[in-house]
Amino acid sequence: MPLTRERILAVALRLVDEGGLAALSMRRLGAELGVDPMAVYRHLANKRAIVLALTEAVFATLPAPDPRLRWERRVRAWADAYRQLARRHPRLVLDIVGDPHAVAVAAVHANEPLYSAFLDAGLTPDDTARCTGILVDFVNGFVLAEAAADGRGSVAEPIRAELARRPAEQFPAQRRVLAEATADGSGFALGLDVLIAGIAARTRRR
Repeated sequence: MPLTRERILAVALRLVDEGGLAALSMRRLGAELGVDPMAVYRHLANKRAIVLALTEAVFATLPAPDPRLRWERRVRAWADAYRQLARRHPRLVLDIVGDPHAVAVAAVHANEPLYSAFLDAGLTPDDTARCTGILVDFVNGFVLAEAAADGRGSVAEPIRAELARRPAEQFPAQRRVLAEATADGSGFALGLDVLIAGIAARTRRR
């Protein structure tokens, strides 16, 4: 099979999906491709070039909401789509957070529909930038928690067990909530409701 940029990126993405950016090296990539690592350099200059190319390839697949929808529905559709993308590739999405260049590549591909929706809502450019950052951090936080849980279930039971071994008069609010709450799920939709309601309130104040 000929060595192509597309094949290199496909294997690199698999490595990152399995082990994060730390698992990606030119030597490992060459071994997985069955070629000398120097052959990879003819297509992509170094690991950083591969990471940026992977970031662009992944974030370019993020679907844009229908621009004819109301801004609230566009924001919700964007957040749902971004969450799904991040859940497919959590190690890449979360590992690039500390890399400003990679974040810039991701943002260029991801943020246009969100900026457009917020501007249509009546936000200023300053508030548009801030609200976009808040929404991205919200989704990333959920994906991080989901990736950490990785099928291990809710954290509620371990918290109940931890509270049970402490004096009964401590942490009364937590004890009441965990004893009486019946909500299921991660609360992602509720979180979006709260954020969108807050943004809507801000537009009304303006």
